[in-house]
Amino acid sequence: MELGCVGSELAAEWMERYPEIAFLISYGEIVPSSQSEDLQEIAAWRAELDLEGIDVLYVLGVGNQVYQELKCWLQEKKERMLIFLEEDLTQISSFAQTEASLEVISDPQVHLQLIQNTKALASQLKTLIHAFPTPRLEVVATPAFSQERASLFKKIRLTMLRECAVGDAVLTEALYSHQLVENVLANFKRWPHSFFANGLKDKFKNVPAIICGAGPSLGPSIPLLKTLSDRALIIAGGSTIAALSNQGVVPHIGMALDPNPEEYSRLRVISAYEMPFVYGNRVQPDVFQTCNGPFGYLHSFTGGPCEAYFEKALDISAEPVGADLGPEAFSVTAMAIALAVKMGCNPIILNGIDLAYTGMKRYAEGVMPSSKVFLQEISQEKRASEKLLRRKGIAGTMVYTLVKWVMESSCISKYAKIHSDTQFINVSQEGLGFKGIANKSLSQVIEEHCSAAYDLRSWVHAEIQQINLSHVTQEKVEENISAMQMSLSTLLSLCDEMLEELEAFKTSDHLLERTLPSGKMTLLQIDFEEEKAFECFFPHVGPALDQMLNRTHPLPLDRESLEYRKRLIERLITKWEHVRKMIIKELSYINQAEL
Repeated sequence: MELGCVGSELAAEWMERYPEIAFLISYGEIVPSSQSEDLQEIAAWRAELDLEGIDVLYVLGVGNQVYQELKCWLQEKKERMLIFLEEDLTQISSFAQTEASLEVISDPQVHLQLIQNTKALASQLKTLIHAFPTPRLEVVATPAFSQERASLFKKIRLTMLRECAVGDAVLTEALYSHQLVENVLANFKRWPHSFFANGLKDKFKNVPAIICGAGPSLGPSIPLLKTLSDRALIIAGGSTIAALSNQGVVPHIGMALDPNPEEYSRLRVISAYEMPFVYGNRVQPDVFQTCNGPFGYLHSFTGGPCEAYFEKALDISAEPVGADLGPEAFSVTAMAIALAVKMGCNPIILNGIDLAYTGMKRYAEGVMPSSKVFLQEISQEKRASEKLLRRKGIAGTMVYTLVKWVMESSCISKYAKIHSDTQFINVSQEGLGFKGIANKSLSQVIEEHCSAAYDLRSWVHAEIQQINLSHVTQEKVEENISAMQMSLSTLLSLCDEMLEELEAFKTSDHLLERTLPSGKMTLLQIDFEEEKAFECFFPHVGPALDQMLNRTHPLPLDRESLEYRKRLIERLITKWEHVRKMIIKELSYINQAEL
Protein backbone atom coordinates (compact mmCIF):
# COMPACT_ATOMS: atom_id res chain seq x y z
CA MET A 1 0.00 0.00 0.00
CA GLU A 2 1.07 3.57 -0.54
CA LEU A 3 1.59 5.40 2.73
CA GLY A 4 0.48 8.74 1.37
CA CYS A 5 -2.87 7.60 -0.04
CA VAL A 6 -5.88 9.74 0.83
CA GLY A 7 -8.19 8.37 3.51
CA SER A 8 -5.72 5.80 4.78
CA GLU A 9 -6.03 5.30 8.54
CA LEU A 10 -2.46 4.09 8.56
CA ALA A 11 -1.20 7.14 6.68
CA ALA A 12 -3.14 9.47 8.99
CA GLU A 13 -1.70 7.81 12.09
CA TRP A 14 1.84 8.04 10.76
CA MET A 15 1.35 11.67 9.81
CA GLU A 16 -0.01 12.53 13.25
CA ARG A 17 2.69 10.82 15.32
CA TYR A 18 5.71 11.05 13.04
CA PRO A 19 5.06 13.80 10.47
CA GLU A 20 8.73 14.21 9.49
CA ILE A 21 9.22 10.50 8.87
CA ALA A 22 5.89 10.25 7.03
CA PHE A 23 6.89 13.14 4.80
CA LEU A 24 10.26 11.56 3.96
CA ILE A 25 8.61 8.24 3.16
CA SER A 26 5.79 9.70 1.09
CA TYR A 27 7.79 12.15 -0.97
CA GLY A 28 11.32 10.80 -0.92
CA GLU A 29 12.74 8.48 -3.54
CA ILE A 30 13.10 5.41 -1.33
CA VAL A 31 13.48 1.85 -2.46
CA PRO A 32 11.76 -0.29 0.21
CA SER A 33 13.89 -2.96 1.84
CA SER A 34 13.20 -6.55 0.85
CA GLN A 35 14.45 -7.81 4.21
CA SER A 36 11.80 -9.74 6.18
CA GLU A 37 11.60 -10.68 9.85
CA ASP A 38 12.71 -14.18 10.80
CA LEU A 39 10.09 -15.11 13.42
CA GLN A 40 12.07 -17.94 15.00
CA GLU A 41 15.22 -15.87 15.16
CA ILE A 42 13.39 -12.98 16.83
CA ALA A 43 11.71 -15.32 19.34
CA ALA A 44 15.11 -16.76 20.26
CA TRP A 45 16.52 -13.22 20.52
CA ARG A 46 13.73 -12.20 22.92
CA ALA A 47 14.29 -15.29 25.06
CA GLU A 48 17.89 -14.15 25.64
CA LEU A 49 16.91 -10.66 26.82
CA ASP A 50 16.91 -10.04 30.57
CA LEU A 51 14.52 -7.11 31.00
CA GLU A 52 13.80 -7.54 34.70
CA GLY A 53 14.16 -4.10 36.32
CA ILE A 54 14.46 -2.25 32.99
CA ASP A 55 12.23 0.81 32.56
CA VAL A 56 13.14 1.96 29.06
CA LEU A 57 14.28 -0.33 26.26
CA TYR A 58 15.96 1.03 23.15
CA VAL A 59 15.91 -1.33 20.17
CA LEU A 60 18.09 -0.65 17.16
CA GLY A 61 16.09 -1.82 14.20
CA VAL A 62 12.33 -1.74 13.73
CA GLY A 63 9.76 -4.43 13.08
CA ASN A 64 6.30 -5.66 14.01
CA GLN A 65 7.44 -9.07 15.26
CA VAL A 66 9.97 -7.44 17.57
CA TYR A 67 7.12 -5.39 19.02
CA GLN A 68 4.91 -8.47 19.42
CA GLU A 69 7.67 -10.26 21.34
CA LEU A 70 8.09 -7.28 23.67
CA LYS A 71 4.43 -6.32 24.09
CA CYS A 72 3.80 -8.40 27.22
CA TRP A 73 6.84 -6.92 28.96
CA LEU A 74 5.72 -3.44 27.94
CA GLN A 75 2.16 -3.87 29.22
CA GLU A 76 3.24 -5.09 32.67
CA LYS A 77 3.90 -1.47 33.72
CA LYS A 78 2.49 1.67 32.12
CA GLU A 79 5.72 3.54 32.88
CA ARG A 80 7.77 1.27 30.62
CA MET A 81 8.81 2.56 27.24
CA LEU A 82 9.98 0.91 24.04
CA ILE A 83 11.92 3.14 21.66
CA PHE A 84 12.84 1.90 18.19
CA LEU A 85 15.96 3.52 16.73
CA GLU A 86 16.57 3.19 13.01
CA GLU A 87 19.08 4.97 10.77
CA ASP A 88 18.00 3.28 7.52
CA LEU A 89 14.93 5.00 6.08
CA THR A 90 14.30 2.09 3.74
CA GLN A 91 13.72 -0.16 6.75
CA ILE A 92 11.20 2.30 8.20
CA SER A 93 9.52 2.63 4.79
CA SER A 94 9.07 -1.15 4.51
CA PHE A 95 7.70 -1.29 8.05
CA ALA A 96 5.37 1.68 7.52
CA GLN A 97 3.75 0.05 4.51
CA THR A 98 2.46 -2.90 6.54
CA GLU A 99 -0.93 -2.84 8.24
CA ALA A 100 0.75 -4.33 11.32
CA SER A 101 2.66 -1.08 11.88
CA LEU A 102 -0.62 0.64 12.84
CA GLU A 103 -0.75 -1.21 16.18
CA VAL A 104 2.88 -0.35 16.90
CA ILE A 105 2.67 3.38 16.25
CA SER A 106 -0.71 3.62 18.00
CA ASP A 107 0.78 2.29 21.25
CA PRO A 108 1.54 5.31 23.51
CA GLN A 109 4.33 3.34 25.19
CA VAL A 110 6.16 2.91 21.89
CA HIS A 111 8.22 5.56 20.11
CA LEU A 112 10.16 5.54 16.85
CA GLN A 113 13.21 7.68 16.19
CA LEU A 114 15.06 8.10 12.93
CA ILE A 115 18.73 8.52 13.82
CA GLN A 116 21.61 9.71 11.70
CA ASN A 117 25.12 8.29 11.93
CA THR A 118 26.74 11.72 11.70
CA LYS A 119 28.45 14.20 14.01
CA ALA A 120 25.00 15.07 15.34
CA LEU A 121 24.37 11.50 16.54
CA ALA A 122 25.53 12.12 20.13
CA SER A 123 23.31 15.20 20.41
CA GLN A 124 20.35 13.25 19.03
CA LEU A 125 20.86 10.44 21.53
CA LYS A 126 21.23 12.92 24.39
CA THR A 127 17.85 14.43 23.47
CA LEU A 128 16.27 10.97 23.66
CA ILE A 129 17.79 10.28 27.08
CA HIS A 130 16.41 13.61 28.29
CA ALA A 131 12.95 12.78 26.91
CA PHE A 132 12.77 9.37 28.59
CA PRO A 133 14.67 9.74 31.87
CA THR A 134 15.53 6.61 33.87
CA PRO A 135 18.66 5.13 35.46
CA ARG A 136 17.59 1.66 34.29
CA LEU A 137 17.66 1.40 30.56
CA GLU A 138 18.97 -1.15 28.12
CA VAL A 139 20.08 -0.79 24.52
CA VAL A 140 19.78 -3.84 22.29
CA ALA A 141 19.73 -4.53 18.56
CA THR A 142 17.48 -6.77 16.53
CA PRO A 143 19.26 -9.80 15.07
CA ALA A 144 19.34 -8.21 11.61
CA PHE A 145 20.71 -4.92 12.92
CA SER A 146 23.36 -6.70 15.00
CA GLN A 147 24.65 -8.62 12.03
CA GLU A 148 24.77 -5.75 9.55
CA ARG A 149 25.73 -2.78 11.70
CA ALA A 150 27.53 -4.16 14.76
CA SER A 151 30.01 -1.26 15.09
CA LEU A 152 27.21 1.33 15.00
CA PHE A 153 25.33 -0.61 17.68
CA LYS A 154 28.35 -0.64 20.02
CA LYS A 155 28.87 3.08 19.49
CA ILE A 156 25.23 3.92 20.16
CA ARG A 157 24.92 1.66 23.20
CA LEU A 158 27.94 3.09 25.01
CA THR A 159 26.98 6.66 24.12
CA MET A 160 23.46 6.17 25.49
CA LEU A 161 24.64 4.48 28.69
CA ARG A 162 27.06 7.34 29.32
CA GLU A 163 24.45 10.00 28.59
CA CYS A 164 22.01 8.16 30.82
CA ALA A 165 24.50 8.10 33.70
CA VAL A 166 25.07 11.85 33.42
CA GLY A 167 21.40 12.66 32.92
CA ASP A 168 20.33 10.50 35.83
CA ALA A 169 22.86 12.14 38.16
CA VAL A 170 21.60 15.61 37.25
CA LEU A 171 17.94 14.61 37.46
CA THR A 172 18.32 12.76 40.75
CA GLU A 173 20.07 15.70 42.40
CA ALA A 174 17.21 17.97 41.31
CA LEU A 175 14.33 15.65 42.27
CA TYR A 176 15.93 14.61 45.55
CA SER A 177 17.84 17.80 46.26
CA HIS A 178 16.19 17.96 49.69
CA GLN A 179 18.24 14.90 50.69
CA LEU A 180 21.48 16.56 49.58
CA VAL A 181 20.40 19.76 51.32
CA GLU A 182 20.32 17.90 54.63
CA ASN A 183 24.09 17.46 54.38
CA VAL A 184 24.74 20.93 52.98
CA LEU A 185 22.82 22.72 55.73
CA ALA A 186 24.47 20.64 58.45
CA ASN A 187 27.94 21.49 57.12
CA PHE A 188 27.51 25.27 56.76
CA LYS A 189 28.39 25.73 60.43
CA ARG A 190 31.85 24.31 59.74
CA TRP A 191 32.77 27.22 57.49
CA PRO A 192 33.84 29.62 60.29
CA HIS A 193 36.27 26.98 61.57
CA SER A 194 37.60 25.82 58.19
CA PHE A 195 40.44 26.85 55.94
CA PHE A 196 39.55 27.73 52.34
CA ALA A 197 41.10 24.98 50.20
CA ASN A 198 40.85 27.11 47.03
CA GLY A 199 43.41 29.40 48.63
CA LEU A 200 46.06 26.75 47.98
CA LYS A 201 46.19 27.88 44.35
CA ASP A 202 49.79 27.84 43.04
CA LYS A 203 51.22 27.26 46.54
CA PHE A 204 53.04 24.07 45.49
CA LYS A 205 54.35 24.91 42.04
CA ASN A 206 56.32 22.08 40.43
CA VAL A 207 56.06 19.84 43.48
CA PRO A 208 55.20 16.28 42.35
CA ALA A 209 51.76 15.11 43.44
CA ILE A 210 50.68 11.48 43.67
CA ILE A 211 46.93 11.10 43.38
CA CYS A 212 45.99 7.72 44.80
CA GLY A 213 42.93 5.68 44.04
CA ALA A 214 41.74 2.63 45.95
CA GLY A 215 42.12 0.17 43.07
CA PRO A 216 43.74 -3.22 43.69
CA SER A 217 46.98 -2.07 41.99
CA LEU A 218 47.56 0.39 44.85
CA GLY A 219 48.85 -2.42 47.10
CA PRO A 220 52.21 -3.10 45.39
CA SER A 221 53.07 0.62 45.49
CA ILE A 222 52.76 0.94 49.28
CA PRO A 223 56.44 0.24 50.09
CA LEU A 224 57.58 2.97 47.69
CA LEU A 225 54.92 5.42 48.88
CA LYS A 226 56.31 5.10 52.41
CA THR A 227 59.58 6.59 51.17
CA LEU A 228 57.97 9.64 49.53
CA SER A 229 56.52 11.66 52.42
CA ASP A 230 59.11 14.40 51.85
CA ARG A 231 59.43 14.13 48.06
CA ALA A 232 55.86 14.19 46.69
CA LEU A 233 52.49 15.37 47.92
CA ILE A 234 50.26 12.36 48.45
CA ILE A 235 46.58 13.20 47.99
CA ALA A 236 43.78 10.68 48.47
CA GLY A 237 40.02 10.73 48.72
CA GLY A 238 37.32 8.61 50.34
CA SER A 239 38.08 4.94 50.70
CA THR A 240 41.69 5.42 49.50
CA ILE A 241 42.50 7.18 52.77
CA ALA A 242 41.64 3.95 54.60
CA ALA A 243 43.64 1.83 52.14
CA LEU A 244 46.73 3.99 52.63
CA SER A 245 46.59 4.86 56.32
CA ASN A 246 45.92 1.28 57.38
CA GLN A 247 49.12 0.33 55.53
CA GLY A 248 51.16 3.06 57.25
CA VAL A 249 50.92 5.80 54.58
CA VAL A 250 49.29 9.01 55.78
CA PRO A 251 48.29 11.31 52.89
CA HIS A 252 49.40 14.93 53.05
CA ILE A 253 45.85 15.91 52.10
CA GLY A 254 42.67 13.83 52.34
CA MET A 255 39.40 14.64 50.62
CA ALA A 256 35.75 13.61 50.90
CA LEU A 257 32.74 14.60 48.78
CA ASP A 258 30.39 11.61 48.80
CA PRO A 259 26.99 12.46 50.36
CA ASN A 260 26.06 8.84 51.07
CA PRO A 261 26.27 7.10 54.48
CA GLU A 262 28.74 4.60 53.00
CA GLU A 263 31.38 7.34 53.01
CA TYR A 264 31.38 7.32 56.81
CA SER A 265 31.56 3.51 56.86
CA ARG A 266 34.68 3.63 54.67
CA LEU A 267 36.37 6.45 56.59
CA ARG A 268 35.70 5.36 60.14
CA VAL A 269 38.48 2.76 59.87
CA ILE A 270 41.20 5.25 58.83
CA SER A 271 44.37 5.85 60.85
CA ALA A 272 45.15 9.41 59.76
CA TYR A 273 43.67 11.49 62.56
CA GLU A 274 45.67 14.72 62.13
CA MET A 275 45.63 14.77 58.31
CA PRO A 276 44.37 17.99 56.65
CA PHE A 277 40.91 17.04 55.41
CA VAL A 278 39.35 18.85 52.44
CA TYR A 279 35.58 18.54 52.12
CA GLY A 280 32.72 19.54 49.87
CA ASN A 281 29.57 20.74 51.57
CA ARG A 282 27.60 17.80 50.17
CA VAL A 283 29.62 15.29 52.19
CA GLN A 284 27.98 13.00 54.76
CA PRO A 285 28.43 15.02 58.03
CA ASP A 286 29.40 11.95 60.08
CA VAL A 287 32.77 11.80 58.28
CA PHE A 288 34.03 14.65 60.46
CA GLN A 289 34.04 12.21 63.38
CA THR A 290 36.71 10.09 61.70
CA CYS A 291 39.62 12.50 62.17
CA ASN A 292 40.62 15.73 63.92
CA GLY A 293 41.42 17.79 60.85
CA PRO A 294 42.21 20.60 60.20
CA PHE A 295 39.23 20.77 57.83
CA GLY A 296 39.22 22.72 54.60
CA TYR A 297 36.18 23.77 52.57
CA LEU A 298 36.45 23.32 48.79
CA HIS A 299 34.47 25.59 46.45
CA SER A 300 33.75 23.29 43.52
CA PHE A 301 30.11 23.60 42.38
CA THR A 302 29.30 20.18 43.91
CA GLY A 303 26.84 21.35 46.57
CA GLY A 304 24.10 22.52 44.24
CA PRO A 305 22.15 25.80 44.30
CA CYS A 306 21.85 25.80 48.11
CA GLU A 307 25.63 25.86 48.51
CA ALA A 308 25.96 28.48 45.76
CA TYR A 309 23.37 30.72 47.44
CA PHE A 310 25.11 30.64 50.82
CA GLU A 311 28.54 31.16 49.23
CA LYS A 312 27.23 34.34 47.62
CA ALA A 313 25.46 35.47 50.79
CA LEU A 314 28.60 34.94 52.90
CA ASP A 315 31.01 36.38 50.31
CA ILE A 316 32.92 33.19 49.57
CA SER A 317 34.30 33.55 46.08
CA ALA A 318 37.10 32.03 44.06
CA GLU A 319 37.61 30.18 40.83
CA PRO A 320 35.95 26.79 41.45
CA VAL A 321 38.13 23.70 41.48
CA GLY A 322 37.27 21.08 38.85
CA ALA A 323 34.85 23.16 36.79
CA ASP A 324 36.58 21.95 33.61
CA LEU A 325 36.46 18.25 34.51
CA GLY A 326 33.23 17.91 32.57
CA PRO A 327 29.88 16.28 33.42
CA GLU A 328 31.25 12.71 33.43
CA ALA A 329 33.49 13.32 36.47
CA PHE A 330 31.70 11.70 39.38
CA SER A 331 34.52 10.64 41.70
CA VAL A 332 36.46 12.29 44.48
CA THR A 333 39.63 11.09 42.74
CA ALA A 334 38.94 13.30 39.73
CA MET A 335 38.43 16.26 42.07
CA ALA A 336 41.70 15.44 43.87
CA ILE A 337 43.49 15.63 40.50
CA ALA A 338 41.90 19.03 39.84
CA LEU A 339 42.96 20.29 43.29
CA ALA A 340 46.56 19.20 42.68
CA VAL A 341 46.59 21.03 39.35
CA LYS A 342 45.13 24.12 41.04
CA MET A 343 47.91 23.93 43.63
CA GLY A 344 50.47 24.08 40.81
CA CYS A 345 51.77 20.54 41.31
CA ASN A 346 53.76 19.02 38.46
CA PRO A 347 53.90 16.21 37.48
CA ILE A 348 50.56 14.68 38.46
CA ILE A 349 51.18 11.00 39.15
CA LEU A 350 48.15 8.70 39.02
CA ASN A 351 48.47 5.64 41.25
CA GLY A 352 45.93 2.91 42.01
CA ILE A 353 43.29 4.42 39.74
CA ASP A 354 42.53 1.08 38.08
CA LEU A 355 38.99 1.81 36.88
CA ALA A 356 38.67 -1.93 36.43
CA TYR A 357 38.20 -5.09 38.48
CA THR A 358 41.90 -5.93 38.65
CA GLY A 359 42.18 -9.54 39.79
CA MET A 360 38.37 -9.48 40.11
CA LYS A 361 38.70 -7.21 43.14
CA ARG A 362 37.01 -3.89 43.76
CA TYR A 363 39.45 -2.27 46.20
CA ALA A 364 42.99 -2.48 47.47
CA GLU A 365 43.62 -4.16 50.82
CA GLY A 366 42.60 -2.14 53.88
CA VAL A 367 39.32 -0.70 52.62
CA MET A 368 37.01 -3.56 53.59
CA PRO A 369 37.40 -7.13 54.85
CA SER A 370 36.94 -8.55 51.36
CA SER A 371 36.70 -6.75 48.03
CA LYS A 372 36.38 -9.78 45.78
CA VAL A 373 33.67 -9.50 43.15
CA PHE A 374 31.83 -12.20 41.25
CA LEU A 375 31.18 -11.84 37.54
CA GLN A 376 27.70 -13.36 37.65
CA GLU A 377 26.65 -10.92 40.34
CA ILE A 378 28.02 -7.69 38.86
CA SER A 379 26.76 -8.54 35.37
CA GLN A 380 23.17 -8.40 36.69
CA GLU A 381 23.36 -4.68 37.46
CA LYS A 382 20.65 -2.68 35.68
CA ARG A 383 21.73 0.91 36.36
CA ALA A 384 23.37 2.46 33.32
CA SER A 385 26.41 3.77 35.19
CA GLU A 386 27.06 0.35 36.75
CA LYS A 387 26.78 -1.72 33.55
CA LEU A 388 29.64 -4.16 33.06
CA LEU A 389 31.89 -3.74 30.02
CA ARG A 390 35.00 -5.46 28.64
CA ARG A 391 37.76 -3.22 27.33
CA LYS A 392 41.41 -3.51 26.44
CA GLY A 393 43.50 -2.45 29.43
CA ILE A 394 46.99 -1.04 29.99
CA ALA A 395 48.72 -4.40 29.56
CA GLY A 396 46.90 -5.06 26.29
CA THR A 397 44.67 -7.70 27.83
CA MET A 398 40.90 -7.47 28.25
CA VAL A 399 39.67 -6.15 31.60
CA TYR A 400 36.26 -5.92 33.22
CA THR A 401 35.21 -2.35 33.83
CA LEU A 402 32.02 -0.32 34.30
CA VAL A 403 30.37 2.43 32.28
CA LYS A 404 31.13 4.97 35.04
CA TRP A 405 34.81 3.99 34.98
CA VAL A 406 35.02 4.36 31.21
CA MET A 407 33.53 7.82 31.71
CA GLU A 408 36.04 8.70 34.43
CA SER A 409 38.98 7.52 32.33
CA SER A 410 37.71 9.66 29.48
CA CYS A 411 37.18 12.78 31.57
CA ILE A 412 40.64 12.52 33.20
CA SER A 413 42.22 12.05 29.76
CA LYS A 414 40.41 15.13 28.44
CA TYR A 415 41.34 17.11 31.56
CA ALA A 416 45.01 16.22 31.10
CA LYS A 417 44.81 17.38 27.48
CA ILE A 418 43.28 20.71 28.55
CA HIS A 419 46.09 21.20 31.08
CA SER A 420 48.87 20.29 28.69
CA ASP A 421 51.38 22.47 30.57
CA THR A 422 51.19 19.93 33.41
CA GLN A 423 52.66 16.46 32.93
CA PHE A 424 50.39 13.52 33.77
CA ILE A 425 51.81 10.04 34.35
CA ASN A 426 49.98 6.82 35.21
CA VAL A 427 52.04 4.42 37.33
CA SER A 428 49.46 1.66 37.75
CA GLN A 429 50.56 -1.31 35.68
CA GLU A 430 47.07 -2.78 35.58
CA GLY A 431 43.59 -1.48 34.89
CA LEU A 432 41.87 0.50 32.16
CA GLY A 433 44.39 3.30 31.68
CA PHE A 434 43.97 6.77 30.20
CA LYS A 435 44.13 7.83 26.57
CA GLY A 436 47.06 10.18 25.97
CA ILE A 437 48.60 9.68 29.44
CA ALA A 438 51.92 7.82 29.52
CA ASN A 439 52.33 4.66 31.61
CA LYS A 440 55.52 4.27 33.63
CA SER A 441 56.55 2.36 36.73
CA LEU A 442 56.46 4.25 40.03
CA SER A 443 60.15 3.55 40.61
CA GLN A 444 61.02 5.15 37.27
CA VAL A 445 58.89 8.20 38.02
CA ILE A 446 60.51 8.59 41.44
CA GLU A 447 63.95 8.52 39.85
CA GLU A 448 62.98 11.06 37.18
CA HIS A 449 60.81 13.50 39.16
CA CYS A 450 61.10 13.00 42.94
CA SER A 451 64.72 13.74 43.74
CA ALA A 452 64.17 17.02 45.63
CA ALA A 453 63.31 16.83 49.34
CA TYR A 454 60.84 19.09 51.19
CA ASP A 455 59.30 19.23 54.64
CA LEU A 456 55.90 18.80 53.02
CA ARG A 457 53.77 18.31 56.13
CA SER A 458 55.08 21.52 57.69
CA TRP A 459 54.68 23.29 54.35
CA VAL A 460 51.04 22.21 54.04
CA HIS A 461 50.39 23.19 57.66
CA ALA A 462 51.91 26.65 57.16
CA GLU A 463 49.89 27.33 54.02
CA ILE A 464 46.53 26.38 55.45
CA GLN A 465 47.10 28.68 58.43
CA GLN A 466 47.03 31.59 55.98
CA ILE A 467 43.70 30.81 54.33
CA ASN A 468 41.10 30.57 57.08
CA LEU A 469 37.55 31.73 56.32
CA SER A 470 37.86 34.35 59.05
CA HIS A 471 35.22 36.68 57.59
CA VAL A 472 32.54 33.96 57.85
CA THR A 473 31.23 34.12 61.41
CA GLN A 474 28.88 31.77 63.16
CA GLU A 475 26.47 34.69 63.61
CA LYS A 476 26.34 35.37 59.84
CA VAL A 477 25.73 31.71 59.09
CA GLU A 478 22.87 31.53 61.58
CA GLU A 479 21.32 34.77 60.27
CA ASN A 480 21.19 33.35 56.75
CA ILE A 481 19.79 30.03 57.93
CA SER A 482 17.06 31.86 59.87
CA ALA A 483 16.16 34.01 56.83
CA MET A 484 15.97 30.90 54.69
CA GLN A 485 13.67 29.26 57.22
CA MET A 486 11.21 32.16 56.93
CA SER A 487 11.35 32.09 53.14
CA LEU A 488 10.67 28.35 53.08
CA SER A 489 7.61 28.88 55.26
CA THR A 490 6.36 31.42 52.70
CA LEU A 491 6.94 28.90 49.90
CA LEU A 492 4.87 26.35 51.79
CA SER A 493 1.95 28.78 52.05
CA LEU A 494 2.17 29.62 48.34
CA CYS A 495 2.32 25.93 47.49
CA ASP A 496 -0.82 25.23 49.53
CA GLU A 497 -2.65 28.06 47.74
CA MET A 498 -1.60 26.66 44.38
CA LEU A 499 -2.90 23.19 45.27
CA GLU A 500 -6.22 24.67 46.45
CA GLU A 501 -6.61 26.49 43.12
CA LEU A 502 -5.78 23.32 41.17
CA GLU A 503 -8.29 21.27 43.18
CA ALA A 504 -10.95 23.88 42.40
CA PHE A 505 -10.21 23.45 38.70
CA LYS A 506 -10.31 19.67 39.02
CA THR A 507 -13.89 19.75 40.35
CA SER A 508 -15.11 22.44 37.95
CA ASP A 509 -18.06 21.61 35.70
CA HIS A 510 -16.83 24.13 33.11
CA LEU A 511 -13.20 23.12 32.74
CA LEU A 512 -13.11 23.74 28.98
CA GLU A 513 -14.41 27.29 29.38
CA ARG A 514 -11.98 28.33 32.13
CA THR A 515 -8.59 29.93 31.41
CA LEU A 516 -5.71 27.64 32.33
CA PRO A 517 -3.51 28.63 34.01
CA SER A 518 -5.73 31.07 35.88
CA GLY A 519 -4.56 34.56 36.80
CA LYS A 520 -4.17 33.46 40.41
CA MET A 521 -1.97 30.53 39.38
CA THR A 522 0.27 32.85 37.38
CA LEU A 523 0.65 35.28 40.31
CA LEU A 524 1.36 32.44 42.74
CA GLN A 525 4.02 31.08 40.38
CA ILE A 526 5.67 34.52 40.14
CA ASP A 527 5.61 35.00 43.94
CA PHE A 528 7.02 31.50 44.42
CA GLU A 529 9.96 32.12 42.10
CA GLU A 530 10.77 35.51 43.67
CA GLU A 531 11.39 34.01 47.11
CA LYS A 532 14.98 33.59 48.32
CA ALA A 533 14.29 29.96 49.11
CA PHE A 534 13.36 29.29 45.50
CA GLU A 535 16.80 30.43 44.33
CA CYS A 536 18.40 28.42 47.11
CA PHE A 537 16.49 25.15 46.82
CA PHE A 538 14.27 24.95 43.73
CA PRO A 539 15.70 26.51 40.53
CA HIS A 540 16.16 23.09 38.86
CA VAL A 541 13.29 21.19 40.46
CA GLY A 542 10.49 22.35 38.13
CA PRO A 543 12.22 21.35 34.87
CA ALA A 544 13.31 18.03 36.41
CA LEU A 545 9.76 17.23 37.50
CA ASP A 546 8.42 18.13 34.05
CA GLN A 547 10.98 15.78 32.53
CA MET A 548 9.81 12.89 34.70
CA LEU A 549 6.12 13.71 34.28
CA ASN A 550 6.48 13.66 30.50
CA ARG A 551 6.91 9.90 30.88
CA THR A 552 4.73 9.10 33.89
CA HIS A 553 1.91 11.56 33.09
CA PRO A 554 1.94 12.04 29.29
CA LEU A 555 -0.54 14.49 27.79
CA PRO A 556 -2.82 13.85 24.78
CA LEU A 557 -1.86 15.46 21.48
CA ASP A 558 -5.15 17.37 21.23
CA ARG A 559 -4.53 20.40 23.45
CA GLU A 560 -8.12 21.62 23.02
CA SER A 561 -9.78 18.46 24.36
CA LEU A 562 -11.35 18.00 27.78
CA GLU A 563 -9.14 14.95 28.35
CA TYR A 564 -6.03 17.09 27.83
CA ARG A 565 -7.17 19.56 30.49
CA LYS A 566 -8.07 16.84 32.98
CA ARG A 567 -4.70 15.18 32.61
CA LEU A 568 -2.88 18.50 32.79
CA ILE A 569 -4.61 19.33 36.09
CA GLU A 570 -3.70 15.91 37.52
CA ARG A 571 -0.14 16.38 36.36
CA LEU A 572 0.14 19.83 37.95
CA ILE A 573 -1.31 18.54 41.21
CA THR A 574 1.27 15.72 41.22
CA LYS A 575 4.03 18.24 40.57
CA TRP A 576 3.05 20.66 43.32
CA GLU A 577 2.44 17.87 45.82
CA HIS A 578 6.01 16.70 45.24
CA VAL A 579 7.29 20.27 45.71
CA ARG A 580 5.29 20.54 48.94
CA LYS A 581 6.90 17.39 50.33
CA MET A 582 10.32 18.77 49.47
CA ILE A 583 9.58 22.05 51.26
CA ILE A 584 8.45 20.23 54.39
CA LYS A 585 11.61 18.10 54.36
CA GLU A 586 13.84 21.14 53.90
CA LEU A 587 12.07 22.98 56.72
CA SER A 588 12.80 20.05 59.03
CA TYR A 589 16.48 20.05 57.99
CA ILE A 590 16.83 23.80 58.42
CA ASN A 591 15.18 23.57 61.84
CA GLN A 592 17.80 20.98 62.81
CA ALA A 593 20.57 23.25 61.51
CA GLU A 594 19.30 26.03 63.78
CA LEU A 595 19.57 23.91 66.91
